[in-house]
Amino acid sequence: MEVTIRCHMCRGTGRIVLTGEYLTTYLLLAEQSEETTGAALAIIAGCKATSMNNRLAMLEHHGLAKSRRWGRKRLYTAIKPKGKK
Repeated sequence: MEVTIRCHMCRGTGRIVLTGEYLTTYLLLAEQSEETTGAALAIIAGCKATSMNNRLAMLEHHGLAKSRRWGRKRLYTAIKPKGKK
C-alpha cells in the first residue's frame, strides 16, 4: 500500500510517499478495530511509547490520524488518505 502526504516544503504542490517507521505505524494503527493509545501500539510494535507517540503526532499533523483525550490518555484512530485526483 502506498500512502502519500502533502509536502510542506513545496506549499502543497507536490506529495511525498510515506515510508519506513511512519508507514509501519500508520498501517498498524489502521489495523486496529477501535481507538487505541500510543502505549498499546508501542507494545505491539516493540518500541518505546515515546517513539510511538511522536510518530502518531506526526501522522496526526499530516491528517492521517486523529486523536481525542480520554482522561489522561490520548486515543488515536487512523484516517484513510485522500485518493489521487
